[in-house]
Amino acid sequence: MKERILSSFVLFLLFSSLSFAQWVNQGPWPAPAPDTLKGQAHGLAVDPDGKIWVSNFGPEEYTPPGASAPITVRLIRVYNPDGSHASFSPIWKIEGAGINDTLTGSNSRGMRPDHNGNILYVDGGQRMYRINYQTGAGMNKVELGLGTSPVAPAVSSTGQIFVGPVVNANNSILEFDADFNPIGVAVGPFIDFAGFSRSMECSADGNTIYFPVYDKDAIVIYERADELSEFDSVGVILGAAAESIVWNSVTGHLWFSGGSYNDLPDPAIGVYPYMPNTWYGYNVATNMVTDSLKWEFTIPEDPAERPRAIDFSPDGNIAYIGCFGGAGYPLMQKVVNEGTRVDDNGLIVVNGYKLSQNYPNPFNPSTRISFELPDGGFVTLKVYDMLGREVALLVNSEMASGQHTVDFNASELSTGTYVYQLTSNGNVLSNKMVLLK
Repeated sequence: MKERILSSFVLFLLFSSLSFAQWVNQGPWPAPAPDTLKGQAHGLAVDPDGKIWVSNFGPEEYTPPGASAPITVRLIRVYNPDGSHASFSPIWKIEGAGINDTLTGSNSRGMRPDHNGNILYVDGGQRMYRINYQTGAGMNKVELGLGTSPVAPAVSSTGQIFVGPVVNANNSILEFDADFNPIGVAVGPFIDFAGFSRSMECSADGNTIYFPVYDKDAIVIYERADELSEFDSVGVILGAAAESIVWNSVTGHLWFSGGSYNDLPDPAIGVYPYMPNTWYGYNVATNMVTDSLKWEFTIPEDPAERPRAIDFSPDGNIAYIGCFGGAGYPLMQKVVNEGTRVDDNGLIVVNGYKLSQNYPNPFNPSTRISFELPDGGFVTLKVYDMLGREVALLVNSEMASGQHTVDFNASELSTGTYVYQLTSNGNVLSNKMVLLK
């Protein structure tokens, strides 16, 4: 099947009506130790038990149990949520179900939990394995036949597996059933947006594919009516140079990285101001950015610290993120959602900071915005249109703790929906308001 011409519309990113959650980066995880992954993280997955699987792109020296000398292998480390190793970690050989493969020779290219929580692992030799998440034993293996190294695969809720190419020009996304039997070409060979990719995702029903092409600052979206229909390109999320992408299954939001200092996101493309080494939560139902979290640099603006991996704990409140580094520092960090909530009075609350719904709303042409600060500090209160352009700066100064009210006159603006955003001491709260003239 040929890749179809990209539809003429683009899915524009807008601001959410909810405040961003307060994600706090707790730094390197697990705590630095002699066997902490250092090198080039190129695969990360969290299983149903909350264990964190991470693989190293490059080779390491490792002495297997009972061996007298080290061998050169690609290790898969499996950590319990407390940071200790699982009983079968590290994995240096995949054994079981007729498989007996030592992980030598081919670089790790990514991991993904399947529909049952077992781990799909792909390598540069164009092989895909399924590993039992409870025992570490091999379950399935297939030779992909992509013509290039694979990206981290995507899996539907019924077990359909999609695997795309790293070098996608003239190559295709392939589809396999839950038992690793090939179904055929899903998308391709690529013509539009041909470039480089590292990961992909699909919808729960397997009828929508999200395929990032990071050197083109694009996530291309393909859809089909059902399993018996062909995929067609239906749109593109522009601006993000995404090297990693994953669902947060609890919120239902799609998360992807914005870019790196090796591949900077282009501010001239799209309408959202993506930043390097930041992951963004995206609501596919509303086409809005809803959240974000950040990598903490070991070396400021290091182009080697590329945001190559992310996955979430089963409750959706912990993000484990990884970078494709190479400088000998820990390559995983733990980021915890400390919460955003709406209190009984309808106030958006983050860490004690409160932002009210403007009143009146809808309004013409004036409205009042109230907020509360638990601590004094520098405060900004800005208004944006739905294309993300700043249209008013209401507060830009030091303010004391306590309750504050600001009047906003929108007489120079046109009818429409706007977003007001409060920022103070690293806390960001936002809400929507409607101007009707």
